[in-house]
Amino acid sequence: MSNILDSLIVIGLIIAAAITAWSVLTPNHLFIG
Repeated sequence: MSNILDSLIVIGLIIAAAITAWSVLTPNHLFIG
């Protein structure tokens, strides 16, 4: 019934995991500030 919301949640989790992996694997990532 809420397939759009489910897909948005899944995409959000994937993006969060990608950002976390990026920040862990790259010492010079943008979030150091």
